[in-house]
Amino acid sequence: MYGIEFFMNGVELKERILAGSVGPGDAEQVIDELEALRDPKPNVFNIETTNYCNMSCVMCPRTTLMTRKNEWIDDKVFENVLDQVRPYSEEELENFWDFVEQRYGVTRETQSENGFYFHIVARHVTLHGYGEPLLDKYILDRVRACSERNIPSYFSCVPANINLERIEKLMELGLGVLKFSVDALDDEGQKKIRGKRNDFTTSFENIQKVIDLKKKRGFKTTIVVTMIAMGVSNDDLETQSRFMGIFDPLDVFNYVKSQDNRWYFEDDEEIENKSHYVSEYCEYPWTSLTVMANGEVVPCTQDYDTEMSFGNVRDHTLEEIWNSESYKEFRRWHVTGDFPAGNKCNERCDLPKVYHRLQKKTISVA
Repeated sequence: MYGIEFFMNGVELKERILAGSVGPGDAEQVIDELEALRDPKPNVFNIETTNYCNMSCVMCPRTTLMTRKNEWIDDKVFENVLDQVRPYSEEELENFWDFVEQRYGVTRETQSENGFYFHIVARHVTLHGYGEPLLDKYILDRVRACSERNIPSYFSCVPANINLERIEKLMELGLGVLKFSVDALDDEGQKKIRGKRNDFTTSFENIQKVIDLKKKRGFKTTIVVTMIAMGVSNDDLETQSRFMGIFDPLDVFNYVKSQDNRWYFEDDEEIENKSHYVSEYCEYPWTSLTVMANGEVVPCTQDYDTEMSFGNVRDHTLEEIWNSESYKEFRRWHVTGDFPAGNKCNERCDLPKVYHRLQKKTISVA
């Protein structure tokens, strides 16, 4: 989930920024306007239930960069976070989706990265981070806890890890969205990308079984299947087209996802991030926060080592953290560009920041 009201109410300011009507000299004004637009009560984008994983994905920073220890989120911490989440009403979501269709031309039938973000992620709390949710021994309890609070839940996993009985129970407990990652269309390719425990044959069979089970039991869980764009060569594009063709006839929402923060895997320098943010600017500092397995609160899902923690939910409420002076200063940096040396947002993220747009310059990440 994220701040959908911020998205809608901030259009006028965003258009002024993108049109160059405001510049670096207007930074204080922009800071004040953004502060007035954001929800004083935070929206939880995702809760990392575990960072244990049995895969070694080439495009994931967990494989080579993450140094924090593996753990499961504490049960009490998890439920404490859920108690601070307010799900959106159907009316609020309908208004947002109408806005998205008018501004971005993205409808509920648009099977793309942005279609997924606007129409699915907007309403769900994500229950994954830098781990494999199906390895979380408490994942059934996590989904049950969400459903008891009427909080729509979703997580992404590797289909080679599917245990059909467990998946059935998850859908029975009310899991809103179950997303599977398929990044090659043969066993060798799957192993090359995600590790020796993965393959395409088993993954595809498992996905078909889940689809059949959903139909048989009448479950409402949305099944999503995605392929990460590993390159833009003719072979890559053909593979992506074949992927869409294979899954189009099935009862799934399938799309090709671009790599974000793509320096995690520099195989093809022509790979482009296709998030709507690339043509605008990062709004995560004002729209949502993320809770990691150790309870640390970070501004977005890309902070795999909790470098930019603003506090721990064991010690503070989410509202206290969201409205803290350190978080406000972080938002200022996004507008002024006065980031401290080594800051991850400024030096290791490929999304433009507000200050890039105020300066009318193109972002370039080394």
